Amino acid sequence: MYDLDRLTNQWQQCCQELSVDRAEGDRLFQLLVNAYTQADRYYHNLEHIDRVLATIDRFSGRIEQPLTVALAVWFHDFVYDARASDNELQSAKIAREILTNISGSPGLIDRVSQLILATQGHKIAAEDGDLSIFLDADLAILGTEPNIYQAYQQNIRCEYSWVSDSDYRVGRMRVLDSFLQRDRIYLTDLLFNELESIARTNIDRELQFLASTT
Repeated sequence: MYDLDRLTNQWQQCCQELSVDRAEGDRLFQLLVNAYTQADRYYHNLEHIDRVLATIDRFSGRIEQPLTVALAVWFHDFVYDARASDNELQSAKIAREILTNISGSPGLIDRVSQLILATQGHKIAAEDGDLSIFLDADLAILGTEPNIYQAYQQNIRCEYSWVSDSDYRVGRMRVLDSFLQRDRIYLTDLLFNELESIARTNIDRELQFLASTT
């Protein structure tokens, strides 16, 4: 479960740094809560946001633009439709609209959009510390304990309940295998050292499970 008080405080801190008044901040927080608590959000929900923010907190002092990264976390799954292929683009657009309306700086808005769009492929072309931390935090679920990973695995399947078992199996195996084919899943040394081997074991176990259901 997510910690609503912690999430509220995290968002209020963002609003303070953006000089957003309390009433407007509360209104925007409710928009975020409404988006992430939709009935079809089995994984891409407030629990996911809470987990990503908690992981980001572990990099305190190492992030160049903490506010930008925090905002990217809040908005990166604002739009999530398992049937669509442009969720990241739509989420980035909404983030841009909202941040523009509350007078966020153009540089901050562009960077938030860039971070959100990077979650589409979870790859970066060059060294980018903040982006590496953000992407690693988004994938931290892959390196969790087996029972947590299994719940994640089941929740992802629920979000794709409209897909047949055979089609889901093919698509999911393709995604999982793409992670295993990387030199490293985690870009930061901190999460690479802590989670890499666990994540690969979890992914391999899920692949074996999917293969056994053919």
